[in-house]
Amino acid sequence: MLSQTIDTQQLSTMIPFRYRILLYTNILLVVVDICINTFSEFLAPNTLGQLIIFIVQDVCIVLSLTLLVVMVLTTYVAQAGLLCLLLRMFRFSIVITCFYFVLCAVAQALILNERFQYDTFINDAFKKPEVLAFYVIQRTFSVLYYYGMKRAAYRLSDPHFYQSSKWLQDLWEKRRNAATMHVASTAGSASATTTCVCCTIL
Repeated sequence: MLSQTIDTQQLSTMIPFRYRILLYTNILLVVVDICINTFSEFLAPNTLGQLIIFIVQDVCIVLSLTLLVVMVLTTYVAQAGLLCLLLRMFRFSIVITCFYFVLCAVAQALILNERFQYDTFINDAFKKPEVLAFYVIQRTFSVLYYYGMKRAAYRLSDPHFYQSSKWLQDLWEKRRNAATMHVASTAGSASATTTCVCCTIL
């Protein structure tokens, strides 16, 4: 039991300090997005102010996706040549973030299009069904976005991503066995196609 505790403490110290900075920054960006989704209709003094708030939200989403990709690329697993595996593990969060960004852009464009038609700031921009529909879809889908970012952050907090371990050695063994089987199965076929072997280990 004592040895397991010591191993756990040693693993926790293997997480790079730069990852913690990126993680806290990513959490901050998600919190900003939550605040904008919650209070954007109350914080905007006019249409121009709401445009600025929407731009800040879009920038936060893009930065959040960028930080996620950076955190994935800085892991020991990615540097060991298993980037394809990491993309499979984090593709849910990446796809959800991209789709959420598109929904935000569409909903924001519809809202601003309604409000820029008038000289004064109006609160009845949601009377049109398409505006209200995209607004509700975007707010509902934001829950998946928050879940995806939390899931990615939880996975990246695993110390095994930042050091050589038995888990990584097992992955390499599976990759080598898969490569051997692939070469053996395609040796007698002249029309064999090249595939990403590292993506087949899961």
